[in-house]
Amino acid sequence: MKRLIKLEWAKISTYGFFRLVLILTASLFLLTVFVFSRIDISIPGFTWRNLFRFPDVWPSFAWVASWFNLLLAILVITIAGNEFSGKTLRQQVMTGLSREEWLAGKGILIFGLALFGVLMVFLTGLVFGFIFTNDLNPGIIFQKMDLLLVYLLQAIAYMVLGLLFVSVLRSNALSIILYLLYFMMIEPVIRGLCPVEIRPWFPVKIISHLTPFPEFLQITSGDALENNAMTFESIGIMPRQLDGPTTLIMALVYISVFGTLTYLVVKKRDL
Repeated sequence: MKRLIKLEWAKISTYGFFRLVLILTASLFLLTVFVFSRIDISIPGFTWRNLFRFPDVWPSFAWVASWFNLLLAILVITIAGNEFSGKTLRQQVMTGLSREEWLAGKGILIFGLALFGVLMVFLTGLVFGFIFTNDLNPGIIFQKMDLLLVYLLQAIAYMVLGLLFVSVLRSNALSIILYLLYFMMIEPVIRGLCPVEIRPWFPVKIISHLTPFPEFLQITSGDALENNAMTFESIGIMPRQLDGPTTLIMALVYISVFGTLTYLVVKKRDL
């Protein structure tokens, strides 16, 4: 394990694009939450500022951070793609590194980048939570923080799918283009042609719903909507989604499928 960590770090520590993407991801995330925090909308029973207070800061910030998982996936595609196109993977295998060890190294890279995302959300959420929350207590701070683990799983899913794309296509540019098209156009079009009952089971739908859009209707400014059970789904604004446990299980299934397919492609194809 230590050997693989050192090897991956040696590959990325001097890679300028690696540092650029991490800085860009953190900067855009911070800029986004800062800009939204300056908005002050208040209506009876709801105020926008509640999205930045404990405990609702965690689902809110996890949702915002989910959009930047695409950048982390592009980073993984680029790093792995460079090893394919530059034939460095072939050289590593010839000098004793197995294909399984190479994949394990990429797994370590993906997990490390996912932890970076979690740390970004955690630290930012703490700062904004302490600033905007009026009645602080330890219980409210840690409530809903389990969503950070869900975000970790989501980030891993984004990047594992990116690794599959580049393992199949062996081209950075083509992999990035098709990866983005799949998220934004290809799967949504296919979903739209399928029966309503099938649509929530598609991989991108599952992965993206791990950190859903914040339920404004359940985030109130007081007791006006206490015990409110209304959601965007229940009133028909958003389509029906799978429940949380099913979404988590299916996300794990898709990660396993993506990882297995990547292993088979790397194992069988010439380097």
